[in-house]
Amino acid sequence: MQAALKGHKPEKFIMPEGMKLIPVNRKTGMMAVEGDPDTIVEAFKPGTGPADVYSVIGAEGYASPEEILNSSQQAKDAIVNGSGGLF
Repeated sequence: MQAALKGHKPEKFIMPEGMKLIPVNRKTGMMAVEGDPDTIVEAFKPGTGPADVYSVIGAEGYASPEEILNSSQQAKDAIVNGSGGLF
């Protein structure tokens, strides 16, 4: 993306009417909790937004986030290292 935008000046984001700015954890994509150091703010259309809960396919019942991370190295890598996307 940096190469594609090379030589272009950044433009100010103009939020369309009705959108909401919501704090999101940049690594998990879930709604951020107050004081989270990995927080970014994203704009969402009404009725959409980050998840406030998540589940793991094949996990029976409730598992804490710590239990999920300890049971899946792939999940732990994704959360700890981020997605490798734009952020």
